Amino acid sequence: MKDTSDKRAVVLRELLAGLDLASADGRAGIMALLREVEAAAPGSVPMMVARLERHRLKTTAR
Repeated sequence: MKDTSDKRAVVLRELLAGLDLASADGRAGIMALLREVEAAAPGSVPMMVARLERHRLKTTAR
């Protein structure tokens, strides 16, 4: 199972490295990925957003 998770992580990193988030196509691509994540695990995207926001608030409060 760990081997499969590692392989998936590598594929995901490679996929994300190919996205140019400064472009409309890149932003559309990341949105498509997030929709797929949310469809596979409902509620996971808002939970990740909340975690990122807490992290951002902690780092800017210093």
